[in-house]
Amino acid sequence: MHWLPLTLLMLAGIANAPASASTPEPFPGYTATYEASVFGNTLTVQSTLSHEGENLRMAMDAHVSGYLRLLGRFEFNRETLFQVDGTEIRPLQSRSVQITPRRERRVETRFDWTSGRAQGRVGQDHFDLEVPEGTQDFLSSIYLTMDALRRGALENVMQVTILERTRLRSYRMGREGTERLDTALGRFDTVQITRRDADSDVALSSWFAKDLGYLPVRLDYEADGSIYQLNLTRLEWHDPLTAPGTDSR
Repeated sequence: MHWLPLTLLMLAGIANAPASASTPEPFPGYTATYEASVFGNTLTVQSTLSHEGENLRMAMDAHVSGYLRLLGRFEFNRETLFQVDGTEIRPLQSRSVQITPRRERRVETRFDWTSGRAQGRVGQDHFDLEVPEGTQDFLSSIYLTMDALRRGALENVMQVTILERTRLRSYRMGREGTERLDTALGRFDTVQITRRDADSDVALSSWFAKDLGYLPVRLDYEADGSIYQLNLTRLEWHDPLTAPGTDSR
């Protein structure tokens, strides 16, 4: 299943924001649930952001329900601990586990920003590579995009470098416009951000809701030439008093 790595959410990445932009308070903790229909099956993704001292931890757990479960487990779990320093977002460590009926793949990474290197392992294979300043990983790029939108720092096309396992990839991010979307949580005015891979013609988009602090309410994903939609179906703020906006959903 090509969609299991959930690379759709990488479209949320963005490069370093201008230092002149205002710096909002750290994003409040939340648990968001997304769902998509995939060939008669349901893909459910739960995304969580929590505060750990001066750092933030983002986790994502995905699983499939439907007839594919007859073949075995289809799951994908990952989490990243990262540091927020003004406009800088620095991943510190991450791990991911992908489970299918045929195999289980584990990836662990630690970032050393003093030396500018990332070290870890993919399965039993170890790696050690140089990473440029501003490099993000899968999950820290999601927070980076929400943070940039909150500061009004994402107006044009920008580049972002993301570490995918042992490979650095460059993505071109662009603001496509605004759109009002009807969701399971109500109607929201959103900003559409599109990711374009320099190595392909595939364009994937996410829609971020201003009233939710620019949390994504819809995510597009491409696999085998088709586009699938992940839609926000549930949202819980860990501390409702710090939630974006004045109304509670």
